[in-house]
Amino acid sequence: MVLPLRYCVRYNNQVKAGGVIMQSLVSRDLLTDELEALVRAGHYPSTEEAIQHAIEVLLTANPLLRRGVAVDLLRRGKVTLSRAAEIAGTDMETFKQYLAQAEVVVEVDEPTEEVVAGARQIQQVRDSNA
Repeated sequence: MVLPLRYCVRYNNQVKAGGVIMQSLVSRDLLTDELEALVRAGHYPSTEEAIQHAIEVLLTANPLLRRGVAVDLLRRGKVTLSRAAEIAGTDMETFKQYLAQAEVVVEVDEPTEEVVAGARQIQQVRDSNA
């Protein structure tokens, strides 16, 4: 079971999760050595790929972190709204609802002419169907 981050406390080389204290598998002192050992053992072609896989596993196991990453990347303009929803592991409408509840403002970078032209097309379709 993966506990939300707020229930996990890390201190020294131990992790306290849900009242249970466990020895951490990764120590700060040996982090570089452990990454290099993974590469030397043939598990990954590079330390970058080992880190990428570790982050993928972390985000897959913890939806709250995944959603937080998606929101941060969206706020900083690193990803589009649709890509942020994909990273969050949800459909676009659900992600938009989450953004609204969290009061996250998303600026749309559409040229005014395109927005006006699109609105005209929608109005023409509505008028022709009326």
